Amino acid sequence: MTDTCTGPLIAALGIALASPSTLYAQQFVDTAEREMTGGSRESSDASDSDERPARSTLPAIKIKAAADRTITEDTGSYTTGATRAATGLPLALRDTPQSVTVITRQRMDDQQMNSVTEVLENTTGVSSYAQDGQGGRVTFYSRGFEITNFEYDGIPTTNLPNTFVPGEGVQDGAFYDRVEVVRGAAGLLSGTGNPSATVNLVRKRPGKAFSVSGLVGGGSWDDYRAVLDVSTPLSKDGRIRARVVGAYEDSHSFLDHATLKRKSFYGVIDADLTSHTTLSLGYEFQNANPKGLPWGGQPLFFSDGSLTHWSRSTNAAASWNTWKSTAKTVFADFDTHFDNGWTLHGELTQKRADSDARLLSTLGYVDSSTGAGLIPVATHGIVQSKQTSVDLMASGPFRLLGRRHELVFGGMASRRTSDDRETGFVFPSDPIANFYNWSGNYPEPAFDSLPHTLTQTRINQGGVYGAGRLSLADPLKLILGGRVSYYDVDQNTAGSAFHDRKSARFVPYAGIVYDLNDIYSAYASYTEIFNPQTSRDRGGNILAPTTGKNTEIGIKGEYLNGRLNGSLALFEAKLDHVAQIDTGHLLADGTQSYYAANGTTSKGVEFELQGKLTNRWNVFAGVSHFTASDNTGSRLSSQIPRTTARVSTTYRLAGELTAMTVGGSVNWQSRFYQMATSSNGVVVVGQNPYAIASLMARYDVSKNAAVQVNVNNLFDKSYYTMTGFYNQALFGEPRNFMVTLSYKL
Repeated sequence: MTDTCTGPLIAALGIALASPSTLYAQQFVDTAEREMTGGSRESSDASDSDERPARSTLPAIKIKAAADRTITEDTGSYTTGATRAATGLPLALRDTPQSVTVITRQRMDDQQMNSVTEVLENTTGVSSYAQDGQGGRVTFYSRGFEITNFEYDGIPTTNLPNTFVPGEGVQDGAFYDRVEVVRGAAGLLSGTGNPSATVNLVRKRPGKAFSVSGLVGGGSWDDYRAVLDVSTPLSKDGRIRARVVGAYEDSHSFLDHATLKRKSFYGVIDADLTSHTTLSLGYEFQNANPKGLPWGGQPLFFSDGSLTHWSRSTNAAASWNTWKSTAKTVFADFDTHFDNGWTLHGELTQKRADSDARLLSTLGYVDSSTGAGLIPVATHGIVQSKQTSVDLMASGPFRLLGRRHELVFGGMASRRTSDDRETGFVFPSDPIANFYNWSGNYPEPAFDSLPHTLTQTRINQGGVYGAGRLSLADPLKLILGGRVSYYDVDQNTAGSAFHDRKSARFVPYAGIVYDLNDIYSAYASYTEIFNPQTSRDRGGNILAPTTGKNTEIGIKGEYLNGRLNGSLALFEAKLDHVAQIDTGHLLADGTQSYYAANGTTSKGVEFELQGKLTNRWNVFAGVSHFTASDNTGSRLSSQIPRTTARVSTTYRLAGELTAMTVGGSVNWQSRFYQMATSSNGVVVVGQNPYAIASLMARYDVSKNAAVQVNVNNLFDKSYYTMTGFYNQALFGEPRNFMVTLSYKL
């Protein structure tokens, strides 16, 4: 049996894709291929004759791998054997009644996705909206709505939408085994949120054998990067083990006088207290220090109302512009496995994040002849935040009416506090005489001596949840669950207080999966939406919570013994009180105002294929299209594209060239636009559809060392990533390359 065989194959190998080493995974593949049939897709059903009886049971090796089905490191694959991201149960992608994309460690390494932003920009159905350059603000969208739910190892964080701080995207990606993205509403586990997506960043964990890996790289615009990753046992039997990962990046930019330094560290210790219980202690540190960071973008209009035509490298920021940010996270968790198949997981985590922004930009219109006309505007802001979260979850099988079912239930609570000190807009007296001669050399205002407005925010949220996966028949599974949540927010700005409390808010969840045959499953899911907001309208009032319903139907396929997963989904979300940019209206502190759009509807279709076509050939393809409008028919979130396509692939050559792997990717997106104001009035500005192609090649110098070359934006496409924000625009990166030397022992 070869990798290119066809015909219906039982998807037994999903659990092998997440095994601890490539060698072990290949052994599993070879064993199953010799048997020609394989076993149950679900280890939890393997012992029951009434569950999918047509599928034979694999040897004991299957049980050994089951605990690691979700891990992607060292599998060499673009897919995973299972994910807990949607329901808390370890389900194969085919058995999960929602759209789930898993960006594996292998795909991150192949495409050199070194930040969370780069990961999400290569994810099906996710778009980014950058308001600044590298190291600044970035907002992610899916299905027309802002993504506000970010999790770490499944523990939700409380993020404030539309806040003027660097987002999750600035973080280094070296610490993560995978990034799981559940599209649509995911209120069962995360509580609040939009029907956009939930992003779960899953950290690497230590193994019982010693290993070390690292890389050094350099590329365009003096971009240098180094990573060191060491996993080692601390006891002879490996019951106590540790892992440390350090990353450092020092890069310039295609933008004039713009640089970014990023320092990151992650350490974790796992200790097997008993044969059934593991305790983990970890610490994560992330620091980003950009200089010359754009606050907004380039001026978009000349004084006569015509569009400007600056070079892509033109940077309107001062050379001292910065938005320094530091995040420190400590966590402790434990896992206990019982002989009856039940597991208990608990985690306590605390994250402290600080940022210091000193920024200058320009307002107004440039005289095309003299370069005069721009007004300097500056701001200073310091944000300090702390979030403490606790989570407890139990899951396992039970029997009812002669059939085997699964149950998950748990509870979580979190408290987030933040202090935000801002000057608002400051207008320095030194003029910008000629923007054509601009070099970023501009005196920094005495920010520390200026008055700052303090905004204090406290958010408490929590809830209890439960879901049962009921086996109604061999091919039919029903997931029913719900969450009871509370949410309490207090915000005080210069004596103006806001308080909102929502208690005993019930969010139901329902999903059904029907196995059409050994390859395909049809599914449907339903959940409701509840998302308190902190966005303010032009009168300074906090918008009411977003509420609504989310439905999804689709079909999923599991091919080539689970090495390849495919899905096709149709979705619809109906919401009220959706925050939309109120063009041309700013609040007294200079921040953007929003209005609540009622009667909004978002619906669309998504297609995805991820995994291995053969042992040498990895593929990922995802296409997403949505339409979203309010009750007046006005388009929602016009600043992002409605249609995106992400395609990437790698192939390891055969014969004498087997040491060489080649690959490429193409990201395409449709038009986006936003309203802006020129001297001639309000106009529509945007970016037409475009595609960005990239190539990669890796050569294995030895069994431990490899050299890799990545070329991004191969055809040097010139395009905007943002238009219209404060009548400005941002260009995307020109053609660039990165060369890395990696080593693994």
